[in-house]
Amino acid sequence: MRPSTLLVDARPVDHPTARQRGIGRYVTGLLTGLRDIGAPVIGLHGTDAGAEVLADTVPGLTLRRWSPQVVREHASDGTWFLATQLMLHPIPLDPIPRCITDARLPVAAVMYDVIPYRYPELYLTDPSARRQAELRAPLARTVDALLAISDFAAATSAEALAYPRERIATIGAGVESKFAPASADPRDRSRRVLPAAVREYVVAVAGGDERKNTEGLLRAWAHVERALGDSHHLVVAAAHTPSVLQRWPHWANEAGVLDRVVFSGVLDDDELVAVLQGASLAVMPSLEEGFGLPVLEAAACGVPAIASNVSSLPEVLDEPAACFAPHEPPVIAAAIVRALTDDAHRSVRLAAGARAAERWTWSNVAQATLDSLDSLGPR
Repeated sequence: MRPSTLLVDARPVDHPTARQRGIGRYVTGLLTGLRDIGAPVIGLHGTDAGAEVLADTVPGLTLRRWSPQVVREHASDGTWFLATQLMLHPIPLDPIPRCITDARLPVAAVMYDVIPYRYPELYLTDPSARRQAELRAPLARTVDALLAISDFAAATSAEALAYPRERIATIGAGVESKFAPASADPRDRSRRVLPAAVREYVVAVAGGDERKNTEGLLRAWAHVERALGDSHHLVVAAAHTPSVLQRWPHWANEAGVLDRVVFSGVLDDDELVAVLQGASLAVMPSLEEGFGLPVLEAAACGVPAIASNVSSLPEVLDEPAACFAPHEPPVIAAAIVRALTDDAHRSVRLAAGARAAERWTWSNVAQATLDSLDSLGPR
């Protein structure tokens, strides 16, 4: 039965570790898509600040403040609760509130990734984190459906959480409209963000997590320079913690490329779009991702993009020629060199990026959400 009302947990938009990035951005994107296709959606916020964010980013969305009374008002056949923070770190106290259970509403949860379960030696060494993971898995098994952001996330969550694979649907992810090709010379904007010495460059939206493989990319850049000389800089666009600030320049210095690498630091959305639009190439060498949004955002900006051939990343562009094995720096470097010098290869990647930007929209994610709940139904 088609959902008659969809109560969406919108609290991540004001969560300390999720707002304006990651899960918070996914939630606002999904709500935007649901609004745009005319879905019967209500965003449930927890704070006045959250309500302001939603009103600004998703104007016209029906909003209500969390309360048992609001849930009871909509507790009828056809109403679903969409849990958006089940996999949030650290786990909230009530990813599926008691009032939802008391109202006997069917629950679907967005599944972003289960990376901590796959690599506990890296992510679950802290006793508190390990205990949270132990609590989260049985809670996940109580929901009526999981909505995964990629086929890879669907397959790995079924295995890691011992959840029935047939109850998991893939809904994907979307790209915001601000990520679009430049209407004028993109370098005019990127020069305002990057040092004056940076003209032609390759961009990587990275992170301090080891699975982002930033070390491998920095070591690969030495091989790129041996092949192409100093024709390009490498721009690593990401926020830096003090520990990351120590590691990245050290790796770049060890590789002998420190003077040709720019660590941008924190970028707001407009700055990130400017940097993406002005790049000759975007590269994502991650070892594991739930989806791989930076690849899609670069493609939507009209920039040729390449990514690892592992985990979910091949799903984003759906073009084998745009993928490379990420485990050896010389292999990463060869993929970058080819992407910068082979015009025919560039055309293939641009076409793949255009298809990806057309496919991965929030409206399509919203439609897939409704279709999945309709086909799966409550357990």
